[in-house]
Amino acid sequence: MPPPAITFRAIKFGSPEFQKECKLRNEVLRLPLGLNLFDENLEQERHQMHFGLFDQDDNLLACVIAVANSSTEAKIRQMAVSPEHAEKGRGRSLLKFLEDFLARQAITHLSMHARMTAVGFYEKLGFERDGVEFVEVGIPHIRMVKHTITGH
Repeated sequence: MPPPAITFRAIKFGSPEFQKECKLRNEVLRLPLGLNLFDENLEQERHQMHFGLFDQDDNLLACVIAVANSSTEAKIRQMAVSPEHAEKGRGRSLLKFLEDFLARQAITHLSMHARMTAVGFYEKLGFERDGVEFVEVGIPHIRMVKHTITGH
């Protein structure tokens, strides 16, 4: 039996899919730190690019946000993978789809603030450390970059 269909698609700010995205981001990225995403002003995300990986039943498996910094550079933020789908290649798939999408928009450089616990994951996908460790949302991060992305 073939694996279930997984689709990558944009998520519209304020939509029911956006609510799923916020719930997942809160569960994976904020609650473990004693924070709550819903206490934050999310209005600034209105003009950011939101994406998700969905299964055939429209369950959100993983999500990510991209913010255009210029016509050729974007920052990746708030990437989250559903705990029941962790370690199954969903994060890697999500980033590959995102890079393909952004490359078609003429984006060639990516940056992010990566949690130190995730640096190895991003390095395997071609990202490099850029700078020194710093604290964001109470935990260690480092800026990472990937130059010259191309569609896969």
